[in-house]
Amino acid sequence: MTDQEPASDKYLVDTNIIIYTLKGVDMIVKAMEKLENDNNEIFYSTIIEAELFSFHELTQEQRIKIRGILDIGEIIDVDSEVALKAAELRSLSRKIYNRKMKLPDAIIAATAFLYSAVLVTCNVDDFKHLRNHGLHIWNPLET
Repeated sequence: MTDQEPASDKYLVDTNIIIYTLKGVDMIVKAMEKLENDNNEIFYSTIIEAELFSFHELTQEQRIKIRGILDIGEIIDVDSEVALKAAELRSLSRKIYNRKMKLPDAIIAATAFLYSAVLVTCNVDDFKHLRNHGLHIWNPLET
C-alpha cells in the first residue's frame, strides 16, 4: 500500500516516473503537471540523472526532453551525508527485512529521507519496507 497523494510540498521523483512521463503515460503526466503547478519542491538525485542519461540509444531530442523535466526541480548531489544514510538503509534492509537493497535505490531513498520528501515512484516494491521507518511513497498509478 502506498500513500495516496500525501500531504507534502516536497517530492523526490524516481527514474521510472520520468520515463513514463516521456512515454506519455497519462496518469504519470498528470501527476507531474500537478506537482509542478502546485508549486511543490521537486527533487531528483544525481543517481536518477545518471540512470536517465546512460541509455546508449538516446536521441538528442530525448536528451533535451529529459533535461527539460529535470530543470523543473533541483538535482541533489550524492554527498557524504546521503552516502552514509544509504549505507544505513541498505544495512537495515538486510538485517531487519532480509532484503538486498540496490545501492542506487538506497541512495534515492536516502535522499528522500534527508530532504523530508515523498518518494514518487511506480517501483513501490523496492522501497515499501522503508515505510515502517518513515519513508512516504506515492505511486501515481494507484491514485
